[in-house]
Amino acid sequence: MNTQKSFFLELFDFSFKSFITTKIIKLLYIIVIVAWSITGLVLLVSGIELIDSLPGSGFFLMILAFLIPLVGIIYSRVVLEIIIVFFDMGEKITEIAKTKQKETDIES
Repeated sequence: MNTQKSFFLELFDFSFKSFITTKIIKLLYIIVIVAWSITGLVLLVSGIELIDSLPGSGFFLMILAFLIPLVGIIYSRVVLEIIIVFFDMGEKITEIAKTKQKETDIES
């Protein structure tokens, strides 16, 4: 029998005994990459449109069209990795607490 809860049961688990963040983090990262890519594309198109009227601003915007999404994706990746580290730390602390509790029960 599969003891693992389904995603939707975990989603509506109001006791928060199981976490879905670690399961959807890859999807969140894909969404972030797509969003930053669209932002870069919009900046690139805007820069191309500005080249005729304001050449300096157009070129500057075209350069930013590559830099802003790159920095945004890097920043988002770091934030998501920090979230994963926190969840991993929480799991490890729970394991340590359970081990200590078992040791205390055995001694008494």
